[in-house]
Amino acid sequence: MQARRPVPRQRPPAPTVHLILADKALNSLRASGHDYCSAVGELFDNSLQANANVIRLRIFTEKRHVGRNSRKTEVVERIAIGDDGYGMDAEVLHRALQLGYSTRYNDRSGMGRFGVGAKLAGISQSQRIQIYSRQQPTCPWLYTYIDLAEIHNGSMTSIPEPSATDLPVDCKGLAGSEHGTLVVWSKTDRLAERDGGKAREASTVETELVKYTARTFRKFLDGGIRIDINDTSVRPHDPLYLMTSTLFHQGPNPDPVATTLIEEEFDWPVPSDPGRTSKVRVTMTLLPEKFRFRRRPTDRPGGSDEAKLRRIHENEGISIMRASREVCFGYLAGIQPAIEKIKIDRWWGAEICFSPELDECFQVRNVKKGAEPIEGLRDKLESIIFKTVVTARKQLLSFWEGQEAEHHRQRGIHAEAEEIASKTKELSPKPQAGQKTTEEGRDQKIREAAEALTRDHPDRREEVEQEIRNRPVIIVPQSWPGSELLEVEHLGSTAIVKLNVRHPFYREVYAKLLAAIEQPQPDDALNGHGGIAQLAQVGLDLLILAYARAEGMRTDACEYYSDLRSYWSVHLKNMVQEWKKT
Repeated sequence: MQARRPVPRQRPPAPTVHLILADKALNSLRASGHDYCSAVGELFDNSLQANANVIRLRIFTEKRHVGRNSRKTEVVERIAIGDDGYGMDAEVLHRALQLGYSTRYNDRSGMGRFGVGAKLAGISQSQRIQIYSRQQPTCPWLYTYIDLAEIHNGSMTSIPEPSATDLPVDCKGLAGSEHGTLVVWSKTDRLAERDGGKAREASTVETELVKYTARTFRKFLDGGIRIDINDTSVRPHDPLYLMTSTLFHQGPNPDPVATTLIEEEFDWPVPSDPGRTSKVRVTMTLLPEKFRFRRRPTDRPGGSDEAKLRRIHENEGISIMRASREVCFGYLAGIQPAIEKIKIDRWWGAEICFSPELDECFQVRNVKKGAEPIEGLRDKLESIIFKTVVTARKQLLSFWEGQEAEHHRQRGIHAEAEEIASKTKELSPKPQAGQKTTEEGRDQKIREAAEALTRDHPDRREEVEQEIRNRPVIIVPQSWPGSELLEVEHLGSTAIVKLNVRHPFYREVYAKLLAAIEQPQPDDALNGHGGIAQLAQVGLDLLILAYARAEGMRTDACEYYSDLRSYWSVHLKNMVQEWKKT
């Protein structure tokens, strides 16, 4: 008898395993690296790629308790952004909120590439995204949405098919009258509450969005694209200070533009097509002299109100522009020199522009925040930018030194010591140097000194010339390259001492005394007579004037003391620089 073969047991069908758990994945993706400014920037990108000419953003607010705040705060309740771009048909709109979908997927001709930017941006700040769009004025507005709460509770498993509807009453006028798109973020929990549980005031959001938009999209604003935030048109902020469409170029006295230091283009291989290259452009500028405010130890960190209005105090960095849109602004290690303690780098601007086909070379992230040039490209950029920054810094220091010299000339800072020297003229030994100087030569030297002392006040030139003739010795602050602290021109009865404001002794000792005179301490026992700083400064002036008079006791003073002054100045420079280190 044959044994019966066992009948195999049937396995239950395997459960369906979805590629992602939508509710958990979307909740995790909320931490995509966006802040609210870069998130809004993604929507502006979409509008611009839809050929919008006008983009309008409106912030809706409400007062409520947020997080640990004990009082109600006016926070963002909704944000709506509309444009007059070409809009979407029903098929495209139906998939517009699908992660990974894009009509321009991996297209390197514009801003977007992967079809995730606007979606990640929206959910990073809000739990509900609504989209309205149409392509013709005769067509109805079509509408669809996603809601993270509905996805989480299972009531939303797919994106609703677009349906005809009217625009929200309080959002009318944001999108184009004939065609365009309106995006509304609601349930904006991340906008209302900061990290740490404190409320984020709606006014702060508006201020920061205006600043971000003005700089990030400056090329488009300068080109005529209009972006309104709460019914106010945003003007561009150009860290190069070359644009003439800014707020400060609209009146009868427009701001001057910056000086271009360098504008250079070079070709770089396209990684996706090794046989082809794409342009990288570097532009660097030096801010107009009007805004290179005089450097003093007493300057406030942000500079003057004029500087703050023009955001000069925020200008320490290099701007990287991708497809005419800023993706990075800040210090680029290995490309520019290390930042110095004095705030010197805010007075030059730098911009690097490239097209999206070089994304891999700049290592741009999908949230369009940050960029880091790859090694070979970094070396090429360093060869252009590093030396130009060094040049810009030298020009700024030279300009400031000239400004300081002029400031001190105008204040007559050396007048007290010069007057004392005049009073001792009759009692002191008479100088021998320069006695053979011709009257014409003497007049020329005095005229040159008077011109230096009255550069901004030529109406006082004759008066100052007469003062120089009547005084035995006078100090003229000037700026020149070299290690000499001073030069003395002997003209017989008069000696002119040129004091070099570039010398380290002047910068590290003398200029600081002058700054202290302008800001006397209230507990200074000598404050009524100018304070200890003025006492020291007048004392130094008397030492300098006495030395000049002593030199004049030899007829060959210029030749005899030339090496002495040079070696003295070099030793002094080295000592001051060593002192500064300690």
